[in-house]
Amino acid sequence: MWSMVSANEPLFWAERKAEHYSVFKEGSVVRFQENRLSDSRKVGIVVALLFAFLPVVFSIVMIVDASQQDTVPFQNEEEGCGDGWIESGDLLPGKLYCVPPTGPEIISLDSLEVSDDQHIRETSEGDVFEYRWEAVDDYLVFGSIFDGEYECMTLLPQDNLDDEWTYADLSIRVGQYNPDWCGSAVGESSRNYSADEPHPYDGIWLYDVEYGDPMNRLVMIKFDGLDVLIQDGESEAYMRSGGDFYEPEGTPLGMLCITLPISFLLLAGADPRKRALYLHVDAGKMVRRRVGRWPSFQTTWEHMNFPSASLNRTVRIQEHVESDESGPARRWTTEHLGFDLRISRKNGPLVPVFFEDGGDLTLHESTILAILNGLNVGEEPYRLHLEGPPEKHPAIQEASPSQVDDEGANAPVGTPLGGDSGAFWNIAGDKNP
Repeated sequence: MWSMVSANEPLFWAERKAEHYSVFKEGSVVRFQENRLSDSRKVGIVVALLFAFLPVVFSIVMIVDASQQDTVPFQNEEEGCGDGWIESGDLLPGKLYCVPPTGPEIISLDSLEVSDDQHIRETSEGDVFEYRWEAVDDYLVFGSIFDGEYECMTLLPQDNLDDEWTYADLSIRVGQYNPDWCGSAVGESSRNYSADEPHPYDGIWLYDVEYGDPMNRLVMIKFDGLDVLIQDGESEAYMRSGGDFYEPEGTPLGMLCITLPISFLLLAGADPRKRALYLHVDAGKMVRRRVGRWPSFQTTWEHMNFPSASLNRTVRIQEHVESDESGPARRWTTEHLGFDLRISRKNGPLVPVFFEDGGDLTLHESTILAILNGLNVGEEPYRLHLEGPPEKHPAIQEASPSQVDDEGANAPVGTPLGGDSGAFWNIAGDKNP
């Protein structure tokens, strides 16, 4: 039985108000948590909210301002398609698109074979491509065989585009015309392929209609014997814009990269939820975070040796500073007697909780015993202090512990309070953080 002055700061400082703390055991997880917010925590929440008000309002104003701006393409002074491109009216009737002067890209196949059950097999540089095709209304569906299933895409033959076409004909919902066999497993039966027949859509341009914006960009393919032609065309307006759009006037949205993180951090600091330590006995780790299902900042300590848990009588000394404009700052110290809950770990021992009791050893008895029993170490580490001879303790000066609600912020230099890992997102709730 002895007293000591501790240099290792606790993760939690339990004040001399035993009813403010609780212990819960959920499977192999022991949770120690605060039940009420202290006055200093309440003041801190109000201050954080006040500081968060300005960046939050500023972010909202920027988002609203941006939503009211008319998004227009950046205007390039250069007329036409620009250098390295030419205009073509062959892609879409009545419309001009910018295309490379060298013409379509050409991919040469080594072979192309057609089966009697609407399958096609192509080979190119040793690779084999096999797919199924089916005409659905005016559209053509190709189903490539991948991992034993049909992955489908939809094309529109240029011959099926009538004189009263609209851009809606060239931009359909993905999978809108997929047959039932799309996504299904490929049959095991063998197929009879023949190289005597050409591709069923040989010589016909096919529009890719599931992706992209046909007003600005068109992608087309055509089979011509053993050649596959790919034509990519872009509108003049799209070429002049460089594909970029922006709001010509208004608040720069880049400022949100500054104001949103600041707002987020300040609001996180104003989190009114109770703090807790989660002791994962079987996993050998300890997590500090807020109680509740919603996300919160958390710190994790690995390699915790929970069977080594012990209780040490400790005197904690705090330094206080009081500033006065009329003279020099006044400094004094106070001493606080209580129990350190100490647990060994790979990188040195930690003090998860300091139970301040002012000399009343039984003040936090129910909480301490709940933790020790939850860690499967029994009540002996606590009972030994009660059974020993009385000891003389240093005088205790009344003072509010400055680090009660500051999670390790005032630890002395060299004190290893940092966890092995830190994270924000935690959706799992209270049982398994």
